[in-house]
Amino acid sequence: MRLIAKLIIAALVVSCVITAPSSALGKSKASMWKGELPIRQPWLRDHMPDDALIYFRMPHILGLLATPKGNSMDSALRSEANVENLIKIRKGIADNVLQHLPMFADLRIRLLQQHLRSPIEVAAFMTPAPSALIAVNLDLDSNAALYEMLEVFSLIDPNFALDGPLDEQGMGQVIGLDLPLFVQFDAGSGRLLLNSGPAVTQESFTALMQAVSATNQHRMQVMESTIDESGQGLFFWIDAEQAMPSLQTFLQPEQLATLHDTGFDEVRSAAFGWGVANGKGRLAIVADVPAEDSRELLPYVNNDLSAKSVGDPDALAVMSIPTAAEFERIERLALESASAESQAEWVKGKASFHELSGISIEDILSAVGPEILLIFDQAGDYFAMRVRDKALLDDIIERVAISTGDHPDEKQIGGETYFHWSLPGELGWMDEVSADEIGWLGTLMHNQRDHLYWTIDGEFLYAASVPQILIDRAAMGAKTDVGEWLSDKQRIDGSHAVLSLTGTSRKLPKRFYAMYIELLQFFADISKTDIDIWSMPTAAQLDLPTEGAIGFTVHFGDPYLAVELMFENSPMDGLISAGGSGIVVVGILAAVAIPAYQDYTIRAKVSEGLNLAAGVKVAITEHYQDNGQFPGPADAALLSIPERAGEYVWSITVEPDTGIIIVVFNDDALPEGGTLYLEPFAGSDGSVSWTCSGTIENKHLPAACRDNTPPISEPGGA
Repeated sequence: MRLIAKLIIAALVVSCVITAPSSALGKSKASMWKGELPIRQPWLRDHMPDDALIYFRMPHILGLLATPKGNSMDSALRSEANVENLIKIRKGIADNVLQHLPMFADLRIRLLQQHLRSPIEVAAFMTPAPSALIAVNLDLDSNAALYEMLEVFSLIDPNFALDGPLDEQGMGQVIGLDLPLFVQFDAGSGRLLLNSGPAVTQESFTALMQAVSATNQHRMQVMESTIDESGQGLFFWIDAEQAMPSLQTFLQPEQLATLHDTGFDEVRSAAFGWGVANGKGRLAIVADVPAEDSRELLPYVNNDLSAKSVGDPDALAVMSIPTAAEFERIERLALESASAESQAEWVKGKASFHELSGISIEDILSAVGPEILLIFDQAGDYFAMRVRDKALLDDIIERVAISTGDHPDEKQIGGETYFHWSLPGELGWMDEVSADEIGWLGTLMHNQRDHLYWTIDGEFLYAASVPQILIDRAAMGAKTDVGEWLSDKQRIDGSHAVLSLTGTSRKLPKRFYAMYIELLQFFADISKTDIDIWSMPTAAQLDLPTEGAIGFTVHFGDPYLAVELMFENSPMDGLISAGGSGIVVVGILAAVAIPAYQDYTIRAKVSEGLNLAAGVKVAITEHYQDNGQFPGPADAALLSIPERAGEYVWSITVEPDTGIIIVVFNDDALPEGGTLYLEPFAGSDGSVSWTCSGTIENKHLPAACRDNTPPISEPGGA
């Protein structure tokens, strides 16, 4: 019956909509709120004394979620209907929710939260003595209102009280606490300042109030502007240079050594936060690291992302590789601290690469880069790479061509020159091999080729897996400057990005707005508040953008190092953008990189079993060659390692008479464990060969034990 009732109601609603006059469905503009917003801007951020050690801002939940911040949701959050509903919800939460939350069990905390109209700001100082300054804005408009609130405090704790009325400057002292606590209240604005510390006195408090009375452009605001210029987000900043001497007194010598080796003892300041900056949401960590010894192992990135795309890209990946000079500097410093064995391996590896390809790493870095881009646009998916030295690049191609015996072809289409290079595939680089060594599939794959197509346009080489993408790119007109799109549309500074992934998701702002309305309904439900959800304007009435941006960037600038997640409004944007092309970036990471890494780690763990079983295989082979048969029960027991053979191997046992080695892995190697069977086969000449089988997926087997038998079988199975 309930389902039938719902269907009848739905039919009536649809009928009303269909028969409604067209004017009722028109796209009228939403009315904007003209009064004071429910949550005010923070105050202390603009009055921080220069000697502050720490600044911390805890956002008000309604400020974080529902206050305009200069991004695409501003029109929705500033609408008259939204603000009116928020005022109702704020009261409902104070009346019906806070008392049920453990963190608000204390009535004093609930009172403060009920009257709170701003983020909570905290500044910490070390000089002349440790102290903290807290700044909040309350909806109290008189000293009497403050006294009334504090009187409730004194009823809960009789020792808590003001030592007398506030003076003409609104200053006073709270007594009855373990630490001195001084207050200043401005009835005109509702601003309350609290200063506490073991050595805080009336004189030091007065001096601090004089210091914060003037507007001050504190140096922390440089970092704040890149993370949360809205003032409504979460933000933490520390003067690491000032804090480091105190921190080092608590560290052990080995911890101090690690701190120095990593360069963290050279950090001048650091910050992290979640907010809005340059019109986009940010979740970021930033460090101010001087361009001295602590940065020697990191490249300095200065990109010029002037590659061209066909219209605005759907997604973009940027990677900056070191220049030849940067590479040589980093290589020299890294080898100085490396062991002699590691140095020798590195030199040998570079020599092998040069011998195989005919080129050096330094040659490549001198010819191309540092900017490498993966562009997803209307023409397709293709790479763009800056050409630094065209003559050197041509020389490199010629050397590789001589080394491989394969020269690139040229093709003229529509007045453009395209190149095609057919190179040996992964197995094609191997010398002549027999089918017995690589199997029938390997024999076929030995003929496979890698094909590369490219063209040069301006200062960039554009490459794709098939030529049609490049032909379309030229025909459609690649005129959009990627760097300008990144800065203007995505609001990402790619000039110092060593890695940046960004994409555009269709309808993301509209989806987020729908989620926001659901969130309002949720708060209304739990706070027993009657709000008018129908009054909320539609996305069309708000003219919300049709596209939203998401991105991830690692910055190696001078002097700032930063890791940043950029989103349209909320970190949840990335989770609800599956319908848009921005999912391309997330998909690359989730569907390729993560599983590939997981497979690699499992293979490494399984390799431990093969390594531990190697000695057992030798013993079984020798036993057969000496006795003409595989070990019997007694000898098999001697060769077995019944328990805890290694970190990932539970046991290694030998099956009597067959010589089959059974390797059992524990849950640390594979989620549900696994078993590997190494089965010996005797040849007519007395030789012994081995095959692998078991309950482990083929992709998780090391190369030496892959594809010689079916991936899952029992001992002795074919």
